[in-house]
Amino acid sequence: MGVNHRRLKLITFTIGGTSFECQLNSWTMDPGSDDGDRQYTYCPNGTFVEETDDEPSLELKFFSDWRSGGISDYLWSHPNEEAEFVLDHHPDIPGEHVRWTGKLLIKPAPAGGDVRETEMTEVTLQVLGNVADGTLKYERVS
Repeated sequence: MGVNHRRLKLITFTIGGTSFECQLNSWTMDPGSDDGDRQYTYCPNGTFVEETDDEPSLELKFFSDWRSGGISDYLWSHPNEEAEFVLDHHPDIPGEHVRWTGKLLIKPAPAGGDVRETEMTEVTLQVLGNVADGTLKYERVS
């Protein structure tokens, strides 16, 4: 199979039914999968790898938006609430459009910065559940 490459140009992204993709500058969906510890016993076949629990997260970097319903306002107005999210990656490319859906634990993002700089915010939100138990869903849309 030959090389395939894409620039990140277009997503659709909602939290709690509100679209925020126009404020996003960067995003990373991290499945939170860690390697388990290798354990040894004196048995002839006495090694095994311990199970781990995935801890997925969604890292966001965005242009701060303090308007009513803006992403900064939304995060500060809904601390510790669970909210449904939908993230569509490459929604404009047939055969490559994929989607993640699930629930996020909302937390306020840091505010502030240097004078005369564009106000940006970075936050990492916990995804509740994981792919293995079906509470974080990944699907190929087209």
